[in-house]
Amino acid sequence: MKFQELIKSSFTTLRMNGRRTFLTMIGIIIGISSVITIMSLGNGFSKEASQMLVQDEQGRPSITFYFQPNNPEAFDFDKADPFTGKELTMMANHPGVDEVKFKETTETPFGYQDVKAGKIINNVNVGYKEDFSLPLLEGRKLTDADSEGRKRYALSSDVQSEVLFGSSLGTVGRIVHIDGHAYTIVGIYQEGGAETVGEGLNLATYDPLALILPEGTYKTYHEKRSWTTDVNAYFNEDANLKTISQDIVNELNRSGNYKSQGVYDFFDTTEVLQQVSSTFNMITYFVAAVAAISLFIAGVGVMNMMYISVSERIQEIGIRRSMGATKKSIQNQFLLEGIAITSIGGVIGYFLGMGLAKAISLALPFNSSFDWKTAVVSVLISVIIGIVFSVFPARSAANKNVVDILR
Repeated sequence: MKFQELIKSSFTTLRMNGRRTFLTMIGIIIGISSVITIMSLGNGFSKEASQMLVQDEQGRPSITFYFQPNNPEAFDFDKADPFTGKELTMMANHPGVDEVKFKETTETPFGYQDVKAGKIINNVNVGYKEDFSLPLLEGRKLTDADSEGRKRYALSSDVQSEVLFGSSLGTVGRIVHIDGHAYTIVGIYQEGGAETVGEGLNLATYDPLALILPEGTYKTYHEKRSWTTDVNAYFNEDANLKTISQDIVNELNRSGNYKSQGVYDFFDTTEVLQQVSSTFNMITYFVAAVAAISLFIAGVGVMNMMYISVSERIQEIGIRRSMGATKKSIQNQFLLEGIAITSIGGVIGYFLGMGLAKAISLALPFNSSFDWKTAVVSVLISVIIGIVFSVFPARSAANKNVVDILR
């Protein structure tokens, strides 16, 4: 029998038993759609992580370069200038580098200041708080009027009062000098390391505010920007980021402006991305493998249906064999029926999986991602399942004894 006739005969038989065929497909559809959904969401997460960690808005990969002083405690971060025009020009002119610029900075509601009381000088964390809720032990809280009037008042922690005046209480009304400006202590609060020093920052658990000023006063006299010597280098798409970055760092440590005071280095976000992607891929593959178990169960269902089909069509097989049909043509017909069931189920499952992944991604901070490799793999898996689980029923049909059938 010609191959075209085999295909036509296979689809005709499946159509005649449409309900049973569809019910058999459901397992394949569920299995393929589950795998496609999980893989698409996993790919989407990986791409989103790549853009967040490595690429800018233009899609360029980037590396952050920084300077680490040998003695951070004695290093003047505010006046430091390890990346001058010379260093930036050298980096920008390096092959593979597209652009070099300083990282954007943000204002912080706290910072280290020199605090003096008598002969005692302490460099501590000084800032302001929009929502003060620390336990007040003595005196009063700061008010909006203090902030609007730029009053030089301060709240001191009990720990800081102990350091500056030798007592955690009884220091209301005392004077402290913060970076040369005189402030009157109007209240003592319990430090306890319990609150954040700024919105969204949980640094107070190890370095709490020692002195709190009115917000307006702090912004007028003491507000500083976070140290801004970190530099972002943006690379061409085909550039070898790690090799180029290492060459730049070696040159900076040879001729950089601050080479004698510390070390220039870079933070390779691609390594972080690889670790994140590797971990997430392991989870994705594991979940996909669990979902793929349903494909095995669906394959057993296909085999069961094919054996039933063979037993129901014994007379058809005998008549065709008596009219000259070969064992191979009988085997190929049943094999094609199994492959058709799983292939059609695989295609439906793929598109269903795409739809599910798209719908789920609407509730996630990243979009699902599809590629042609996933589509090819899903179809191949479907075909393989059709072959593996249909070959034995097909052989069984082909090996039926014609004499016994026609008796």
